[in-house]
Amino acid sequence: MLTALLLGLGDTALASALRQSEIGYPLVASAHILGLGLLVGSIVTLDLRILNLIKRGTLSELAPLLSRVAAGGFMLAILTGGLLFSVQPAHYLGNSAFLLKLSLISLALINVMVVHCLPSWRTMLAGQPATLLLKLTAFISLTLWLATITAGRWIAFV
Repeated sequence: MLTALLLGLGDTALASALRQSEIGYPLVASAHILGLGLLVGSIVTLDLRILNLIKRGTLSELAPLLSRVAAGGFMLAILTGGLLFSVQPAHYLGNSAFLLKLSLISLALINVMVVHCLPSWRTMLAGQPATLLLKLTAFISLTLWLATITAGRWIAFV
């Protein structure tokens, strides 16, 4: 039933308009890349700061700002990704790289939820140094988000 619903997205007027437009699809694809840049750029910066590979800026100042930028980038990427998906849903549902990308995003979002529930996240926001556990989650985050970008690039080649 979910597959039928997802495949039905390809029959919507918006998906049809995107397929027929010379400018619509490229604009949506560009906005998707912008969302990914905001998302991954801010996450990589925050994770590298948590890992102390970047020394500038305090975590208590950077973490809230970079988290909000990442959330905004994620929302833009999800919105535009859904539109891009609607243009060829059968192709994407049969594409192993796309399915891997969705799995990696799911794992990365679970990691984000875990991090934000940790007491050490709150103490870091209050000015304390990042704990070993936070550093581990930052490493996991880096790995998952960079793997997500890689899987996304593979979609065109699978």
